[in-house]
Amino acid sequence: MSLKKKLLYSMLLLFAGLQACRIYQESKALKIDDVAANEDVARYMEAFKGLGALTDSTQPTEPEKALSDFRYPDDLSLDLVLSEPEIVQPVELSFDHRGRLWVVQYHQYPYPKDLKVVSVDNFLRVKFDKIPSAPPGGVRGADKITVFEDTNGDGTYDKSTDAIKGLNIATSVVTGRGKIWVLNPPYLLSYRDPDADGIPDGKPEVHLSGFGLEDTHAVANSLRWGPDGWLYGAQGSTTTANISSAVSKNIAFSGQVIWRYNTDTKVFEVFAEGGGNTFNIEFDSKGRLYSGNNASDRGPYYKQGGYYPRSLGKHGPYTNPYTFGNLDNMELDGAKVRFTHSLIRYEGGKLPAAYEGKMIAVNPLLNNVQLSRFEPKGSTFRNVDERKIIETGDRWFRPVNIKAGPDGAVYIADWYDSRLSHVDPRDTWHKSSGRVYRLRAKGVPAANPKFDLSKYSNDQLIELLGNNNKWFRQQALLQFANRRDKSLVPQLEPLLKSGNNDLALEALWAINLSAGLSDEIAGLGLNHPDQYVREWTVRILGDKTKISAALSSQLIQLAAKETSLTVKSQLASSAKRLPGQVAIPVIGNLLRNQDDVNDPDIPLLIWWAIEAKAESDRDAIVSMFEDRLIWQKKLVQNVLLKRLMQRYIMAAGDENYNAASKLISLAPSKAHAKILIAGLREGLRGRDAIGLSAELTKAIQPYQSELFGAPLALGIRQGDADAVKKALAVIADENAELDHRLSYITIFGQTNQPESVSFLLKVIENSRSSGAMKEAALQSLQRYNLDEIGLRVVNAYPQFRGDVGVRTGALDLFASRASWARQLFVAIGETKKISKSDISDQVARRLKLLNDPQITASVDKYWPNVKLATSSEKNEAITKYSKLIKSGAGDAKKGRILYLVNCGYCHRLFNEGGTIGPDLTGYERSNVNYFLLNIVDPNADIREGYGLHRITTTDGRTIEGKIAASNGNTHTIQTQAGKEITLSADQIKEMKALPTSVMPERTLDRLKDQEVRDIFAYIMKKD
Repeated sequence: MSLKKKLLYSMLLLFAGLQACRIYQESKALKIDDVAANEDVARYMEAFKGLGALTDSTQPTEPEKALSDFRYPDDLSLDLVLSEPEIVQPVELSFDHRGRLWVVQYHQYPYPKDLKVVSVDNFLRVKFDKIPSAPPGGVRGADKITVFEDTNGDGTYDKSTDAIKGLNIATSVVTGRGKIWVLNPPYLLSYRDPDADGIPDGKPEVHLSGFGLEDTHAVANSLRWGPDGWLYGAQGSTTTANISSAVSKNIAFSGQVIWRYNTDTKVFEVFAEGGGNTFNIEFDSKGRLYSGNNASDRGPYYKQGGYYPRSLGKHGPYTNPYTFGNLDNMELDGAKVRFTHSLIRYEGGKLPAAYEGKMIAVNPLLNNVQLSRFEPKGSTFRNVDERKIIETGDRWFRPVNIKAGPDGAVYIADWYDSRLSHVDPRDTWHKSSGRVYRLRAKGVPAANPKFDLSKYSNDQLIELLGNNNKWFRQQALLQFANRRDKSLVPQLEPLLKSGNNDLALEALWAINLSAGLSDEIAGLGLNHPDQYVREWTVRILGDKTKISAALSSQLIQLAAKETSLTVKSQLASSAKRLPGQVAIPVIGNLLRNQDDVNDPDIPLLIWWAIEAKAESDRDAIVSMFEDRLIWQKKLVQNVLLKRLMQRYIMAAGDENYNAASKLISLAPSKAHAKILIAGLREGLRGRDAIGLSAELTKAIQPYQSELFGAPLALGIRQGDADAVKKALAVIADENAELDHRLSYITIFGQTNQPESVSFLLKVIENSRSSGAMKEAALQSLQRYNLDEIGLRVVNAYPQFRGDVGVRTGALDLFASRASWARQLFVAIGETKKISKSDISDQVARRLKLLNDPQITASVDKYWPNVKLATSSEKNEAITKYSKLIKSGAGDAKKGRILYLVNCGYCHRLFNEGGTIGPDLTGYERSNVNYFLLNIVDPNADIREGYGLHRITTTDGRTIEGKIAASNGNTHTIQTQAGKEITLSADQIKEMKALPTSVMPERTLDRLKDQEVRDIFAYIMKKD
C-alpha cells in the first residue's frame, strides 16, 4: 500500500471511529430504550457487564498490516480479498454458478429492527413484542447481501452489487432453481432471478415461517444444497422454532437441529437433532454432512434421523420423547479447547496434497485456523488435530465462516472485532469492520476464470462430474436439479456402471436430480460394488413416499448380506422412514446379519428405527422377537431389549402392556427376561404400577425381586392393601432381609402411602437402623407434607451428625418444604439442636429457593455469603482481585493444591478434577479478567449442561437440580447431592430454569491474598 493510500485509509478509519464513537455516546441511552420494552429489561441491560471476549479499548489494525501479521505454512499464500468499507460484519460467504462471491453482511445484529425486548431469561434468550413482517414488508433492517465479481479474472474482486438490502436479521444466501434463497428468520425467502444476474425480479416468496429469534447468535443459518436436491439449513442451540410451509404445518422443535426443505414438494423436516450451537453445514464428496458445535471437539458427522448431544435443561427436549440416548460427536485427538462453528472438508484439488481431504476449521475465540484429519471409527469418524495453519497475534481476527471456492482456494470471512462474545445484551459491536481472506497454494497465481455453468451444455455438465474440485461437481449437480431433464439418463447410466466409483456416485446423484431414478437404476445402485453408491441408493429410496415391491424386496435382501458399516448405518436410518412392512424385515436382517454392538452409531440408529414402528407396527415388532437367533445378539441384549420394554411401559395402554408381556413370554432365558424387567423398571420410574394390564401383571409376577428388589414390591406399587401392610411389617422387623427393607422404604417414597410415614420415622429414630436405611427413609419422607416429619427429624438430628450421608439427607429434607425449613431455624436459633455450621452454602441457597421471606431473611442472617452479590459488589471484587493477582507472583505448585481443594471437585484442569462443571483446560486461561468474571459472577454465562432448575411438585416439595433425562412424560432430576429423582409430568407443578449456576459466588473470598495469586498461577500456567 502506498503512503498516500495509507494516509487516506488512516483518515477514513479515524473518521469512522469518531463517527461510531459519537453515535454510540449520543445514542447510548436511546439504544437501550429503543430495544427494551419495559423498565425491568432496560435496567437489566444497563447493568449487565458481559462475559468473554468483549469490546475493549484497542483499535483495529489496517487491513494490509493485519495481513502481514499472519503466520501460515510455507506452502501456502494468504491474500486479503475484501475489507472495510467494502464489507462490514460478514457472517457468511457463498459462490454462485458464475463464480461470483456472495457475502451476507450482518449489520442489524444483534436486535431486529423495530422489535422490542419484553423479557430476558438467564440464558440471555429474549422475547420480542411481535413477529416481524417478511421483507420487504415492515421496517427495513440494516442487513444486506452483496455480490462481488472479478470482471477480468485476475483474482481481484473489482465489481460489487448490493443484491438485496433492507433485510432484518439475515444469515445466509444461496442461488439455485432460478432463485436467490435467503434465510431471514423467522422466514426462508426466495427471490426470482430467472436471468441469473444476481438482482431479484420482484418481491420474495415466503417458503418457510416460524424460525425463532430468541438468540440472534443462534438463529437459523447456513443454507446448502444437498446432493439429494433438498435445501439444508441449521439452527443454533438457544432458539426455538415452529415451522410451516405450504404443506408442512407446525413442525415444532427447540435448540440445535439440521433441517431440510424440498423446494419441489414444499415438505419441511428435521434431518437430525443436537450437536452444539450449529452455525455451519458442510457436505463432503460422499454427501456426508458435518457441522461445528462451539465446544471442545470438532462437532458431529450427522446421520439422518440421529440425535446428538444437547443440554436438555437449556436447549429443551428432543422432538422424540423416547430417544433413550444419543450419538456422540466425532471423537477428537487434540487440544480440548473451545472451538466454534465453521469448517470445511477440503476437497478442492488445488492446495498441496497435505491438505486434501482434511478438515479446515476456524476458531474465532483463539484467532486461528486449524487443520485436522478424519480417521474412520466404525461407521463414523474421529478427528486428529495436525497443526494450526493460520495464526496471528491480532485478537481482532475473528474468522466466522469458511468456504472452498471455484478456484480451489479457501475463503475465510473475518468478523474483525475485539468483541466476539454474545454474552452481553448491549450492542457494543464495532460495526465498521470486516475482511475476507483467501488461502491458496504458494506459487499458484490468484485467478478467477470467467464461466457460467447455467449456459453449459449437458455434455459439459456431465464432464464436470469428474472434476477434481468438489465445488464444480456440486455446482454441476445443482444445474442438473435446475434442468430436471430425464433425457440425460442414457448418458449418465454408463457412468453409474463404470469402474470409477467416485464418478458412479456423482452419476447416481445426477440421475436422481434429473428425475430419472427408475426401479432398474435403483436396483443397479443397491447392488453396486461401491459402498457409497449403495448407501445413497438406500437413502434416496428411504426419502420416497412409496417404493415398489421389487425394490422393497431388494432392500430387505441387502440388509441380510451387507457388510459395509456405512451402508448398514444408512439402512437403519432409512428403516425409520420406510413403511413397516419393509422397515421391520430390514431391521430384522440387520440384527441377524452381523452383531454391530461395538459400532459407535449403528446400535442406536437401529433402536430409533424400531422405536418409530413400536406402536404403528406393534405386532410386527413383537413378532420379530419370535426368532430366537435375534435374542442371542449382544446388540439386542445390550441396547434394544431394555429400551423397547421401557418404551412400551412409558407409553402405557393395554395394547402396549400386552406387547410388553408378550416380549417377556418370548424371552428364551431368565437372563433375557431380566433385561426386559430392567426396562420395565425404568419405564415405571416416577409412577406407580396401578393400571398395568392383568396379562402384564401376571407376566412379571415371577420377577418381582428383580423388578423392585423385593417380593411385595409390585403389590405396593399397584396399591394392594395387604401387600402394603406386609411390607410395613418387614420394614419394622430388624431381622428381615436388609435389601427388602431398603426396597420397600424406597417404594413408599415413590408411591403415595401415607400410612408408611410412622414406620419411616421410626427407622430414622432407631439408633440400630443402618445409615443406608436412614438415608432412604429421609428421602422417602420428603414426599409427605406433614409438620410432624420436620419436628421428629429435628429431634433425631443429633444422632445424625456422625454420618455425613444421613446428615446430608436430613438437611435435604429441611430444604424441600418451607414448613420444615422453619423448624430447622428454630433448631438453629432457639433449641440449638442443629449447628449453623452444618449447613453448606449449597443447602443454604436451596433454602432461599423456597421463596419464603422469613426463610430468606434467616438465610441472609446466618450465611451472608450466600446472598447474591450486587453488580457493584461484583465489579469491586473483579477490580480488587485483578490488582491483587498482578501485584505479586504466585506459586503454581501450591496453587494446584488450592485448586483441587476449592475447584477440583467440580472442574477438571490438566486432566485432574471432577466433571460437575466445565473442563477449564481449553478456556482462555491467559485472560485474567475473563476467569475473574466467571469466578466472581458465575451466573452471568451458564455453560450448556450446567444450569439448574427448580421443580415444585404437586405434593409441595421444592427440588433443585439438573435435568438429566426427559423420556416420555417423565423427567429425571440430578440433585447436587448426587441423587436422582424421577418425576412424572403429573407430579410437576412448575419447572423453572434458575438464573444461578452450579458454581457458588464468593469462592475467592475464602482465600488469603497469596493463595489467590497461587491458584491463579496454576490456572494460568501453560499446559
